[in-house]
Amino acid sequence: MKASGGDLGGGSETLVLYPARGFAIRKLTPTECERQQGYPDGWTAYGVDGKEISDTQRYKALGNSVAVPCVEYVMAGIVNSGYI
Repeated sequence: MKASGGDLGGGSETLVLYPARGFAIRKLTPTECERQQGYPDGWTAYGVDGKEISDTQRYKALGNSVAVPCVEYVMAGIVNSGYI
């Protein structure tokens, strides 16, 4: 599915399609995005100053991060290859 608009990668990265509900589309919450990437709930809720940040900033932080399971897989491959 591709959506247009938005300022986070064209607006398509946080949309979910529900065929059982007549193809309703909704945006994932920041917490759902954190869970999908392997982070604990609230991982992006606060900035470096300890103040709560907006959902837009949270989506941006998650979009600029990496998924933990993917990093673990790649690093395990490097370790098992004998190069380290």
